[in-house]
Amino acid sequence: MEPEEDEISLDSNISRKAMEMSVPTEEHNLKVRRRNVTEAVNLLSEEDKTSNFEHNVPLVRISDSTKAWYDNIIPQIPDIADCNLSGKQNGVLNRDDDSNLLEHDFGDTETLTNRDRMKISVIRGSVANPNLTLGELKLLGCSSEGFVHDDIRRVLWPKLLRLSEESKLSVDELETIHDHIPNEVYQQILKDVARSRSHISENATQDEIDHFHEQLTQIMCWVLHKHSMLNYYQGYNDIAATVLLVMGLEKGLNVLESISLEFLERFMEKTMEKVNQELFYIFALLERVHPTLLEHLENVELFPHFALAEYTTWYAHKYAENRKLLHRLFDYFLGSPPLMPLYLSTVIVAYRATEIFNTTPDMGHTHKVLCTLPDDLPFETLLVEAKVLYRQYPPESISNDVIEYDRKRKRKEQEWKAKAEASRQERERQRQLRIVRSTPRIPYRIRSYKTITVVTILALGLYAFLRSSSGLN
Repeated sequence: MEPEEDEISLDSNISRKAMEMSVPTEEHNLKVRRRNVTEAVNLLSEEDKTSNFEHNVPLVRISDSTKAWYDNIIPQIPDIADCNLSGKQNGVLNRDDDSNLLEHDFGDTETLTNRDRMKISVIRGSVANPNLTLGELKLLGCSSEGFVHDDIRRVLWPKLLRLSEESKLSVDELETIHDHIPNEVYQQILKDVARSRSHISENATQDEIDHFHEQLTQIMCWVLHKHSMLNYYQGYNDIAATVLLVMGLEKGLNVLESISLEFLERFMEKTMEKVNQELFYIFALLERVHPTLLEHLENVELFPHFALAEYTTWYAHKYAENRKLLHRLFDYFLGSPPLMPLYLSTVIVAYRATEIFNTTPDMGHTHKVLCTLPDDLPFETLLVEAKVLYRQYPPESISNDVIEYDRKRKRKEQEWKAKAEASRQERERQRQLRIVRSTPRIPYRIRSYKTITVVTILALGLYAFLRSSSGLN
């Protein structure tokens, strides 16, 4: 762990730290996206050429040494001293009008800590540099406090994702966008959107809630329609809700599209098989940083699927109500490689080792504890540790171990299935035995009924004989 990385960086230190952070990811950043190889050759499909939707998602990952201001326009960050106290951070449900984006204030500046104010000053100074690199911009989001405020995120998230400032999209086109995706997918989206209430303020009116749900549905349907190879998964609504709250609908469309293609593509394949395998990066990393804890988890036959929700939603499901933390985590993940959430999950599990050891050593109890994240985790420290862990053990250095763990998982699942089938067959055998044993009772009962009938007839005959005899006398 490097304590200085948990401190707010000064301008003179940004370049050095950005270069350090970009070393393990440089080779990865130069790879062409698998999903867009065809588009890279054909540029735009016929459908895109005739559509009013702008295709502004980059087809190739850009090196961290590339200049951040690719359009040579230096963004302006609002000054704290010029801010009014009229607005509320994270209180916007609709930011369709982005023309005055830089005029929005920080809201109640009294909620900003001294560290927040210091980080904003660092961001303003760094952004003013015309030669700022993409790696340095990522570092601003990854380092302590992130981008601090949603007004800054509205400016810098599109820059991180290399999106154009121009947008030719008319939001009126979104009213019927759900007609262009399969109905069963649309129905599932509606169900999940209805469960996204925790993302908006408790003080929101019903009209605001309905409006938010409508826009959340539209933003997801638009991405799924534009990229038919992407498949909806439960949890995508949590990421989309976070993007919508920060960016607004119009700008959020392109931001969610870029995040989906750059970071979420494995989650949006037809099956989660690749994701199930990637979860074992947690075990491969624990083997190196806390082997005793890994042994404990293996002894209770627990797989790392307790981290699935955090991985596929970027913690947006768990921390939906803690927007300051959640949006800060998005700053971090947007400036990090796609597998970074698994490194964060690893350091969180290691941090909770004592709690896990004190839990009843069985699968059910341990899984429940690991699925329930505390609200007071020291995230700034854990984020630094996750970044250090990534530099020490980049994915390619432990990928063979991940594959082996996944093989063990498949073998274990086969064993469980075999045991379950054997148990089912044994239950069926016992049921058949009970049927066979109960068969003799039928003739026994029949014989009993015959005996009762005969005795009754004899008794009645004897009674009649006695009566007739007494009458003769």
